[in-house]
Amino acid sequence: MTKWQITTLTGLVCTLLLAGSALAQGGTLVAAEFGVPGRRADVTPQVRSMIRDGVLRFEATRQVLGVDPAPGRPKDLIIRIRHWDGDTQEYAFPEKSMVNLELDPDAGYEFRERGLHIMRAYYGSEGHFVNVTERLRHMIDDGRIHTRVDNEHLGLDPDPHVHKVLRILYWYQGERRNIVVPEKTVLNLP
Repeated sequence: MTKWQITTLTGLVCTLLLAGSALAQGGTLVAAEFGVPGRRADVTPQVRSMIRDGVLRFEATRQVLGVDPAPGRPKDLIIRIRHWDGDTQEYAFPEKSMVNLELDPDAGYEFRERGLHIMRAYYGSEGHFVNVTERLRHMIDDGRIHTRVDNEHLGLDPDPHVHKVLRILYWYQGERRNIVVPEKTVLNLP
């Protein structure tokens, strides 16, 4: 393999890892910028318009974003997400890579019922969250969830040897709420 082929392959692997590590995390879109350091364009409205049912999925290109702040130079898209615990995290996507982020759903959750409804749930640590929404929904028993937050009860270990948290966005008593529960503690909802 030539040096050029190795460099290209390494770049592709890094791109896939970056894109893959941001698959599931939940939160609210704060801002999006496209370009190079010193020449970035605010593309927050364009990115926000592409959210469908809480999912953001598109190719990060100048054509899709409608702007080219640095013609002829490889750009990246920086997306800032505010998580339920208030922390803000940045996700970087090289130009021409796929953006694939799960955000808080904006619509479809105006429950008139007073029961517990899990909207989204993620388990992991920074950059390595996995969606455990369906697993938690199946744990609801008589309108409540009582379980230990650990790899065994949640069915996987998304980030071995790292302390994890469980983030849950839910509706209860007609209100949208969220909770962040550390690993190796007990979750009681409501």
